[in-house]
Amino acid sequence: MARQIYPIGIQSFKEVRALNNVYVDKTEYIHELITTNKYYFLSRPRRFGKSLLLSTIAAFFEGRRELFHGLAIDRYNHSWAEHPVFHFNIVNFDLTNPEGLNDLIEYHFEEWEKIYGKDDEKKAYPQRFLGLIKRAVAQKRQKAVILIDEYDKPLFSTLSNPEQHARATDILKSLYSVLKAADEYIRFAFITGITRFSRLNIFSDINNLIDISLEEQYAAICGITEEEMHSNLMPGIERFAETNGVDIENALNELKSNYDGYHFSKKSPDVYNPFSLFNALRVSEISSFWFATGTPTFLLKNIDILGKPIQETIKAQVRKSVLMSGASYTDNPICLLYQTGYLTIKGYDAKSREYRLGIPNLEVEEGFFENLLPLSMSKTSREVDAAVSRMLKSLRTGCPEEFLLDIKAFLADIPYHLTQGKPEIYYENNLYILIKLIGGRIRTEYATSQGRIDIMIEEDDFIYVMELKLDGTPEEALAQIDSRNYTIPFSRCAKHIFNIGINFSKKTRNIDSWIIQSVK
Repeated sequence: MARQIYPIGIQSFKEVRALNNVYVDKTEYIHELITTNKYYFLSRPRRFGKSLLLSTIAAFFEGRRELFHGLAIDRYNHSWAEHPVFHFNIVNFDLTNPEGLNDLIEYHFEEWEKIYGKDDEKKAYPQRFLGLIKRAVAQKRQKAVILIDEYDKPLFSTLSNPEQHARATDILKSLYSVLKAADEYIRFAFITGITRFSRLNIFSDINNLIDISLEEQYAAICGITEEEMHSNLMPGIERFAETNGVDIENALNELKSNYDGYHFSKKSPDVYNPFSLFNALRVSEISSFWFATGTPTFLLKNIDILGKPIQETIKAQVRKSVLMSGASYTDNPICLLYQTGYLTIKGYDAKSREYRLGIPNLEVEEGFFENLLPLSMSKTSREVDAAVSRMLKSLRTGCPEEFLLDIKAFLADIPYHLTQGKPEIYYENNLYILIKLIGGRIRTEYATSQGRIDIMIEEDDFIYVMELKLDGTPEEALAQIDSRNYTIPFSRCAKHIFNIGINFSKKTRNIDSWIIQSVK
């Protein structure tokens, strides 16, 4: 069976082609971009192929036609002229302070000045960059191409220090202001990043910057669609199926549930996370590859995600203005959760003009809650994993009493200073996150004809119907299950059903009592 080589961690288009790596052809999009407009901005989550996209654009404008043989763009009548390309690459630079940002800019300028010459006198970045562009255009007799990859990384890296963050913002704003001053010398400019939270500030001088992040025609410019999977990755999928002892259909379903589910427009095709998909095919194994490369925990630390029911946050309905927001990271958690890839578009309501958001797939869901709970409760990942393992075993073996005792012990161990003054929803959210991590098929606010079940957990042999009361009694909770016939939808199911009434105490900040009723 042929073994495919995947471009994992390779951001150079030239290297991908030279090493005969799998390349999912995105050059049709590049043709559309370069023949319609001049200045573009694209937001996509990390590890989604933005760097490879810019490297491909760079190779095109460098006139490297031999690299594009057999690809979509090679069908068109382009001149393939060699343009001066200024590609800002942030690899291998410490950007946690403005000095590192200065080193990054200085490195690029010195490399370009070796090619295009330098000014006799020392000048500030804007004047120095403008001089470089003018000399390059005169030398190549072609207009310049400006490619800025992950423009927001220096800003993310300094978020914990407001003074350094402001300095980094000022440096970048002065540098990128050149794009307006050098407009007559520029053929094409493309800027990528994860978020838009500072775009409107840093690029405010570029009033014709086109944001294609939510445009239908570019929804799949990064990532891998279902169609692209079938046409490019079948050898890897077949190997995955064989290794795991399943047929092709089951292999595809497993990959889809874990790595698919991203949508970047109203009618976007399903888009897979390419980094996770390539890794899964490389080792023929399902794992949490995206989160293993480093999660932006600053997001979870700094936004008030637990101030309201977490279900409302992860299943929000928002207008386009929220998704396109240039707000700061503290102003709109939903905006940041979407832009960083924790949430994605799940649907669109034309009447209300609202986007319905949700978690893309199992990899993101598991990683999201695994990172959120330790931060919320000040517990280590090891402590969380151990507790979750015990609780899962109790649910799978039909021992709800052990399950509830473990939950009570776990919640009781939250440091008092973390819970002091917190609203009741804080505790409900922690319970929700904890149960989510257990990995059962959990549904909250499960709708029936008589009302909504607070929590319903389904395992292979058991169904748990749970009703929660706050400063009430478990008897009241159990009576609600009975009076509203919550178990009727499962009455013909062969699984054993447990009805559980639970009371949550504001005073103890924990569940304090429960009643378990075995239905069948």
